[in-house]
Amino acid sequence: MNSIKLRFTGEYSNSLDIKNRVNIPAKFRKALDPINDRTFVITRGFDPCLALYPIAEWNIVEQELASLSSIRNRNREFVRSVVRHASHVQYDKQGRIIIPDNLKIYAGIEKEVSIIGMITKIELWSPDKIKKYDDQINIDEFDDLADDISF
Repeated sequence: MNSIKLRFTGEYSNSLDIKNRVNIPAKFRKALDPINDRTFVITRGFDPCLALYPIAEWNIVEQELASLSSIRNRNREFVRSVVRHASHVQYDKQGRIIIPDNLKIYAGIEKEVSIIGMITKIELWSPDKIKKYDDQINIDEFDDLADDISF
């Protein structure tokens, strides 16, 4: 699914301004330099967070979604749940994007934002929600996954 070698890694904290803008870390913006595009698609994540896809990566996601048979109700529901909340956003000269109100509410983001690199996409979390999520993780359950990828 990944044709572009983006590498978003690490966690950063930033604040929303009064216009619901958050600064995307320079390290993440630099990863986009080779494709010279400021456009992202922001949508609901599968966890209680927001997913921010570079446009080139989103195009791949759209192709994958379009390949699902629309005859199956479950497929239609899945595609609908992913794309109905998607918005195109561009970062400005200061590296800020605007988080749409409906997505901000969904993720429970108020003032502070945890920005997490997920290799080919970026996640935006409420700091409280990512802490609760982290507290529930059982690291021992990752052993099988780590074995599968020779970690």
